[in-house]
Amino acid sequence: MKMSEITLWSANETAKKIASKEVSVREVTAAHLAQIEALNPNLNLIVDHATDAMSEAAAMDQAGPGSDQPLFGVPVTTKINTDQAGFANTNGVPAFADNICKEDSAVVANLKAAGALVIGRTNTPEFSLRWCTSNPLHGVSLNPWDQSATPGGSSGAAAAAVSVGIGAIAHGNDLGGSLRYPAFCCGVATIRPSMGRIPAFNPSALVERPPLTQTMSVQGPIARSIADVRSGLKVMARRSARDPLWHSAKDSGRLLGDAIKVGYSRNPFAVDISDPAIEKAMDTAVKGLSSTGVNVVEMALPGADRAAQLWGELLFTECDIMLREPIEKHGSPEMQRLVAEYQRYYGYLDLPGFVKGMAERIALQRQISQMFEDVGFFLMPTSLIRPFENDLDFKEPSKTAAIIDAQKPLHVVNLLGLPAVSVPTNVVDGLPVGVQIMAPMHDDWAALDVAELLEREIGTIWQENPVFKQA
Repeated sequence: MKMSEITLWSANETAKKIASKEVSVREVTAAHLAQIEALNPNLNLIVDHATDAMSEAAAMDQAGPGSDQPLFGVPVTTKINTDQAGFANTNGVPAFADNICKEDSAVVANLKAAGALVIGRTNTPEFSLRWCTSNPLHGVSLNPWDQSATPGGSSGAAAAAVSVGIGAIAHGNDLGGSLRYPAFCCGVATIRPSMGRIPAFNPSALVERPPLTQTMSVQGPIARSIADVRSGLKVMARRSARDPLWHSAKDSGRLLGDAIKVGYSRNPFAVDISDPAIEKAMDTAVKGLSSTGVNVVEMALPGADRAAQLWGELLFTECDIMLREPIEKHGSPEMQRLVAEYQRYYGYLDLPGFVKGMAERIALQRQISQMFEDVGFFLMPTSLIRPFENDLDFKEPSKTAAIIDAQKPLHVVNLLGLPAVSVPTNVVDGLPVGVQIMAPMHDDWAALDVAELLEREIGTIWQENPVFKQA
C-alpha cells in the first residue's frame, strides 16, 4: 500500500499547511479518503461514509477559513452513537439503523464550527457498553496492531482509525473508559475530560440522560499526540446552551507552583493481577517523569476498591431501570448475556441503596480531592492487563469478572468525574500499552501539561504500528 505523507501529519501541522496554502483542503481530504479506501475493507473502522466530503472540501477551498477556525480543513471522524445531521445515530443496534438525525450534537457542531471536516463515522459496540467494538449492524472492528486483539471499546474504531492515519483527530466518548481504553489498545493518546468540560446533547434522544450518565459520561478527542488532543479538546469544549451542565472553569483553583509532584501506584486495587507489559509501562512512565524533574512518589489511592465497585453498582442499577427493556427487545443474545454478567458481578441496588450510594460517591470524591492537596496528579495503569482477545467477552462470558477486575483503573476515574489523560508508553509483544494521569476536577489543561512532559521524554509509539511498516 502506498501511503500519502499527508495522513501522517498531525492535526496542528495539517492546519498550518492549509493556512499557508502549502496544501489544499481537497488534497488533504483526498489523502485521508484514500487511506479509508485502502485500510477500511480489512479493519472495518469507518461504517458510515461522508460521501460529500470532497465537495465540502472544494467549497472550503473556495471560501477560505472563517474567523476562529483553528482546525480549518483538518479531517476528523465522529462516532455513530452521536448525532450528526444526515446520518443515523444507531448506537450499534440494528433496530436504530433508520434513526437519521436532523441536527448535529453539540460536540459535532463545535468541531464543524472550528473548521474540521468530518470524513467518516466510526463503529461502536451494541449500546456502547463493551470493551470490544462489534455489533450485528456493522460487524467487527479490528485492531491494526494485531487483528486478534481488541481495539478497545466503545470508541475502539475511533482510536484504531486515527492510529493509522484515518483522520487527524477522532471523536469518542467515555462512560467507563471508552476513550482511554481504546487509546491504550491502539497506541494513541486521549483525555477523559472533567465532567461538563465538553457539552453533551443528542437532539434525537427521546428521553433525557439519567443522573449517573449525566455525571459520568463525557465526550472527548483521540489523537496521535498530546498536542493534538489539546487542540481537539479546545474546540470540542466550546459553549453550547443545549447542555446546562457545561462549564468554563479554567482549572481547579489550586496553586501548583513550579514543582510538580505526582503520586503513583502500579496496582491500587486488591486484585491479584500482574502483567509484565503493564509493569513495563509503569516503569517507563515513572522513569520518564522523574527524568524531567517531576517528584514521583509511590502511594495508595484512597478508596480505590470501593470507588471501582460503586461505579458498577450505581451504573448497572441505572442501566437496569433505563436500558433493560431496549436491550431485551433489541439487543443480541450475546449482549443480553453480557449485561446479565455485569449485573451478577455488581448486584442491584434498591432505592435506599442507590441514594446511599450517591452520597457515598461524594465522600469518595472528597477523599481524592484531599489527596490532591498533597500530590498534584496521580499516575496509574490505564488497564491492569494488555489488550485481550477481540470479542472475548462474547466468546467466553465466564471471563467477564476477570475483565472487569482488570479495568478498575478506568472505572474509578468515571465515578469521581475527574480528568485523566491516557498516554501510550511501550510496545510489548506487538501490542501497545500505556498509563493514565489523573488530576483534580477542572485541571484538564494541567493534566495535559504533565502528559506532554512525559511524551517529550519517552516519545510516541504510533509510528511502530505494522500498518506503517508495510506501507
